Amino acid sequence: MDFGSILTMIIGGMVSAVLIIIGIVQIKKKTPVGFYTGETPPLASKLKSVRGWNTGHGLLWISYGVIMLICFVIAVFTTTDPLYKTLLLFGGTIIPTLLLVLGHHLLIRKYLYGKKSD
Repeated sequence: MDFGSILTMIIGGMVSAVLIIIGIVQIKKKTPVGFYTGETPPLASKLKSVRGWNTGHGLLWISYGVIMLICFVIAVFTTTDPLYKTLLLFGGTIIPTLLLVLGHHLLIRKYLYGKKSD
């Protein structure tokens, strides 16, 4: 394994760990979490379920971290082709980002715009 592969694994592991930790913190939080940087989280009174909202967002972040880590591991250990590695690293970063945004908007529909169940 060359230095570039080792560095890729270290950076990929650290970034993935940060994303997974963000997800765990969001799941454990008792007050509503925000998704985007600088976004004001919705009021608890506006959500159907604060726990569902937070768990949904936490699972999105954990999934992103795991997908990214898997792509980094596959890129480092399975191929020497630079194009394949680049596609895996790019795809493992960009595609889950788009899925995160989609998931956030689905959670908005599910927990923010529905009727609150008392």
